[in-house]
Amino acid sequence: MSPQTDGTTTTAEQVVRAEIAAWGRNDVDEVISHFAEDATFDIGPDWPKLSGREAIHEMMKAFFAGGKCVDLEVRYLAVDGNVVLMERVDHWIVDGKQKSWPVMGAYEVQGEKISAWREYYYPPKDD
Repeated sequence: MSPQTDGTTTTAEQVVRAEIAAWGRNDVDEVISHFAEDATFDIGPDWPKLSGREAIHEMMKAFFAGGKCVDLEVRYLAVDGNVVLMERVDHWIVDGKQKSWPVMGAYEVQGEKISAWREYYYPPKDD
């Protein structure tokens, strides 16, 4: 991975954990800062597969406008080189109601940026 100014390296796990933490702060600009310029983002069948940080940024703004992220609760995380697999539970407030759903994410990291992110999930049920 990439060396930091203190001589340590940033691992793929650290990059992904920083990304997930930014979601919990509802900071779209911080969220997008973890993506490479030519990154791809595939969030599942209800959303188009996106290519490029600018396209991802536009979708993220719309996504966050639709609700507030309370927490992305990491359940399990596995790392193999530059690939991070993460099972988590996403907790959001949408239309004034808390909704949670299970998610499995696959992240590819190049340098200190996410180059590809794929999501597999069960959408929340309307109560």
